[in-house]
Amino acid sequence: MSILITGGCGWIGTGLAHRLAARGEDLILFDNAPEPGRVGDIMDKVRIVRGDVKVWPEVMNLVKENGVEGIFHLSGLNSSASDLNPWASYETNVTGSMHVLEAARLFGVKRVLFTSTMGSYGLGIPTGTITDETLQRPTTMYGAGKVYIELLGRYYRRRFGLDFRCLRYPNVFSPRSIIHPKLQYVAWMIQSAALGEPAEIPVTPESKLPPLYYEDALRATEMLYDAPEEAIKTVCYNVVGTFPSPTARQVELAIREIVPDAAFTYAPDPWIMNYYGNLNDFDDSCARAEWGWQAAHADLGTVVAAFIQEVRAKPDLYRQALERPFLDWPPMGA
Repeated sequence: MSILITGGCGWIGTGLAHRLAARGEDLILFDNAPEPGRVGDIMDKVRIVRGDVKVWPEVMNLVKENGVEGIFHLSGLNSSASDLNPWASYETNVTGSMHVLEAARLFGVKRVLFTSTMGSYGLGIPTGTITDETLQRPTTMYGAGKVYIELLGRYYRRRFGLDFRCLRYPNVFSPRSIIHPKLQYVAWMIQSAALGEPAEIPVTPESKLPPLYYEDALRATEMLYDAPEEAIKTVCYNVVGTFPSPTARQVELAIREIVPDAAFTYAPDPWIMNYYGNLNDFDDSCARAEWGWQAAHADLGTVVAAFIQEVRAKPDLYRQALERPFLDWPPMGA
């Protein structure tokens, strides 16, 4: 029996594949643009299959022919790509997810874990803490698709008995990612400072962003998948690293503890300010109570220090990331 990771050659997918391979799982990485180099050190422990979740025969045949018992459904267009092309976003994120759930139903898959986002919240976010019970009214194509899939998964759980469970990531960051200077401004601030480069921050100093370190994101995903079925009550869970959420100024001060002369300017971008809305503190008490979640990297200063150390150890690699061109901002039609 095998475990399928859709989007298996992506940033989260490859990290998860390494964790699952280490415990001896039979892994299939399904991706429409596979990059074998990302899993080069575990190539003998995984099977990479090129395919697209929005092509239903590919999904159905893959699940049927490989005796898949569990699915980590990670594939999809990200937030900026979804706003640039909402039509492709619908086909990949929504229709593709329907294909995954149907394949799981038809061929007896034991469990499906879906990764959602803090972007599922939007209009009417409370000024206090966001909980698993906070009303989800996203303002982006990406967020709207995620909410639909959360609800569809709950329906499959109730109607067909499929063990669907879901994790809502906050802002996941790591020195190993290709970061966008505005969407992932926390990582951009740290990386720029470590390389002695100035950084423009697209929010106000008081703006908050719930963070989760990459390794914790992987661990939470694995933990939720492994949790006993009787423990799953909430079904769709928030998880977070640092609580309460740090402001941009607090991130700046943590960086200055190590890089006192870091050069930052605040230039709030209306699109970014609207995109992140009034995100404040992200409560993950249900995950803590039901399946024992607790972030291992909860101290902001410790994470910033580890991040800077990593970047300084590989300056050429990370300088290339800083110089990477990005599409015009904001997205078309914003």
